[in-house]
Amino acid sequence: MKTELSHRFQRDPRKRAIRRYVRQHFGIRPRAIANYLEALRHSSSIIVQNGGVSNERLEFLGDAVLDMVVVDDLYHRFPDRDEGALTRMKSRVVNRASLNELGKSIGLVEMMDLQMGRNEIHASIYGNAFEAIVGAVYLDLGYSKTRIAVNRLFSKYDIQGRVHETVDFKSKLHEWCQQRRKKISFEVVRSFRTKGRNQYEIQVVINGKVRGKALGSSKKSAEQGAARKACEHIFGPQN
Repeated sequence: MKTELSHRFQRDPRKRAIRRYVRQHFGIRPRAIANYLEALRHSSSIIVQNGGVSNERLEFLGDAVLDMVVVDDLYHRFPDRDEGALTRMKSRVVNRASLNELGKSIGLVEMMDLQMGRNEIHASIYGNAFEAIVGAVYLDLGYSKTRIAVNRLFSKYDIQGRVHETVDFKSKLHEWCQQRRKKISFEVVRSFRTKGRNQYEIQVVINGKVRGKALGSSKKSAEQGAARKACEHIFGPQN
């Protein structure tokens, strides 16, 4: 009987795909696969299939777990910061835009059971599904492994670096160039791996001249760094 059940599980492509996906992005081996199936089940699928449980409860749980993971990290990483400063830092890390972007970066929608057209998929679906997956990991493996998995993922996509962001330098630079009809582009100078992590060097070019260059663990963070240097050149020191 055990062998028969094992073979039956191996023939389930949906479960195999979810296990591979979770191992790839979260670095863990799922045990209770039902939690992950639920986390990836959008409410639109429930409506069409007229039954089942959507990921909304796991989203609620994952939201609280994420807050705890980020607060835990910030509390220990910045022992000299007061409550107000830590709260502002947390909001930059786990705001809706950040989670939506992260969910999109790891291809969450492609793994989801949802019943809607591509044009109907709004950005929040990505972030909500990410919270639901975190809730599933927490139920499956507990807080300690969830914290490690989330922090690893945040580090890979440079989410933790956003605690210091107060200005979107890239948008500020684009606006300045648009007002003056200047051509702006961000170019990858090189990409490489060091200590098992990706690194990107990106330069910002305005009207054919390099105005800033920076390294980052993601293209987005490197672009922000390059844009900041360009802004310092144009507007003076940036806070």
